[in-house]
Amino acid sequence: MRTVRNHTRLLIVVALSMLLALVGAACSGDDPDPTATPTPTSPRAAPPPPPATPPPPAPPAPSGTTPDAPAPDPTATPVPEAMGPAVDRVIMAVASPTDFSNIRRIPGQASNWYIRPHYEYLVGFAKTNGEYVPQLATEWNLEPDGHSWRFKLREGVQFHNGHGEFTAEDVRFSWLMNILPDDVGSEARTMRVIVTDVEIVGPYEVIFHTTAPNADVFEVISEIQGGMEIASKADFLARGPGLLSARQSSEWANYEEDPRLAELVDGRDPLGDEVPLAGTGPYTIVSMDEQTGVVYERVEDHWRDTPDFPEFEFQFINEASTRHAKLVSGEVHLAKLPEELLVDAEERGYVTFTAQVPAARYFLAWQGVYVPAGPNVANDRHGEWSGELAQKEFPAYPNTPLANLNVRKALNKAIDREALNDAFFAGKGLTMFKNHYLPNNAQRVGWNPEWETRFGDEYGYDEDAARALLGQGLQELGIDELQTTIQLTVQPAVPAGVDVMQAIANYWREIGVDVIEQQADPVEYRTKQREMRWDNHVVPIATSGAQLVTVQVYGSSIIPVLYIGLQDPDAEALMREALNTNTPQDRDDLLREIGDLYYNLHQDIPLFYLPNEVVADPDVVADFIYSGMVSGAPIDHLEGAVAK
Repeated sequence: MRTVRNHTRLLIVVALSMLLALVGAACSGDDPDPTATPTPTSPRAAPPPPPATPPPPAPPAPSGTTPDAPAPDPTATPVPEAMGPAVDRVIMAVASPTDFSNIRRIPGQASNWYIRPHYEYLVGFAKTNGEYVPQLATEWNLEPDGHSWRFKLREGVQFHNGHGEFTAEDVRFSWLMNILPDDVGSEARTMRVIVTDVEIVGPYEVIFHTTAPNADVFEVISEIQGGMEIASKADFLARGPGLLSARQSSEWANYEEDPRLAELVDGRDPLGDEVPLAGTGPYTIVSMDEQTGVVYERVEDHWRDTPDFPEFEFQFINEASTRHAKLVSGEVHLAKLPEELLVDAEERGYVTFTAQVPAARYFLAWQGVYVPAGPNVANDRHGEWSGELAQKEFPAYPNTPLANLNVRKALNKAIDREALNDAFFAGKGLTMFKNHYLPNNAQRVGWNPEWETRFGDEYGYDEDAARALLGQGLQELGIDELQTTIQLTVQPAVPAGVDVMQAIANYWREIGVDVIEQQADPVEYRTKQREMRWDNHVVPIATSGAQLVTVQVYGSSIIPVLYIGLQDPDAEALMREALNTNTPQDRDDLLREIGDLYYNLHQDIPLFYLPNEVVADPDVVADFIYSGMVSGAPIDHLEGAVAK
């Protein structure tokens, strides 16, 4: 029915356009130029032109002009003056973030996208391909110890609102704020445990001293992962004192015994109604509200990239239909829309801009296939959450049928990925041959081309083969029927996600699986996840982010509380070895080995790399160049918006 309505709408639009063209030709005194470039059609109706009137008589020449100067030609076409953007404030409608704060260290790495435009990093990444590029640091290298990092800093960069020049003092300060106990992000743990000190060598040079080679350090410092945004120490001190003195020391650990934290006693965090601590980004936050959104103001003559638009606004609107309505009414100029509303907007003349890197991953993870007991389970890390859990005995795999390889193969081969892609994503999804990996990408290493060539045999849709594999798995398990639960989790990045999961449940039923569809309470889900209490469940995941972090999160017990996906002791041992490296290139061979192991084990159900898309009013935004590599972000590099 939708196709019929769309075709009808399109025929009406075409007919009206032809009628208007005929009327325009009839009113014209000249034949149209067949070689002329057509003017793009506006998505909104333009007002009718004013009636033709004779030009007014030329005014007398002003005194002081040359008597014999030629009079202006009243019929000449005036040269238009240079114009700015169509609007001063470009507004983008997006769903609200899961965590919101004006304190930069509080939101998690997947939720802090709205605060990132305000800040910069020592190391950035290119919005066109995701490669590391110099940002606030001009160069970096490893120290003689083979794992600490030395950064030479850019001179002359100014903080927002007159808070002075960026120097090494601000780098150390930003690190100190990251090691405060109220920062619970995984990047904060790296900064507390792995980084022992940030030494100021000179006004424009620092060394991050580390205990050993660690792959997380450079990624956390860089923009690719986030968490080490550089804030102004001067602004912090100007608002203080009170950060630590206003709280009991027990809330922060005993800062009196930690001289690093004691350096922070003379300043304070922003209060609830204040803007974040000053940064150096191309946009600066001028107001923010958890219910309505965030407003940014352009930094004039920014050292790196001055934005086209004087202001940018993220307007928080959770209902997709409302975002669409505001776009077509002209109340907003950009919007994140699900596929059906995106198509409708395109039919109205709006345009879609797509991220430069296919980094948004959509896959299903097994819940309950945990690593057996050993040093990776019974240690202090788990004791932080539950002393009982630290003593819990796990068998080689829990008593779940998902631990059987043939069962996992059967569930993979029962899914018609091409049909899902066409039905729910208009064929835009790129087949995910191996989760967490991409060919020819500087940030994702370890690619093995055999994964693509073997995919049809190993994972490709084949209902008969899936049914046979399931029967073999059930025989090995000694059971007559497979029953499993599929979580109907809402994914903001995948508006059709629940429909996709229900379609997959039906594919599994076709091969004889008894599938329970469940919508878990988010609080219950997180609690059971932290304590490894899920078993025999399948859950959808939609995310992007730095490679090694996501490999750990969705395939190991290394990162506390994030026990998602199949875990294997051999793969986890390789991951720990990969962690003892410094750059992606250093761990290329190790990640290929991990990838091979998990590919053969059917570690997950790979689906698609989905395009990160934003719909725009072409009368306002001519282009939007962004990477799509910031985890959880609807968009990145706001300065990439090009004004019409």
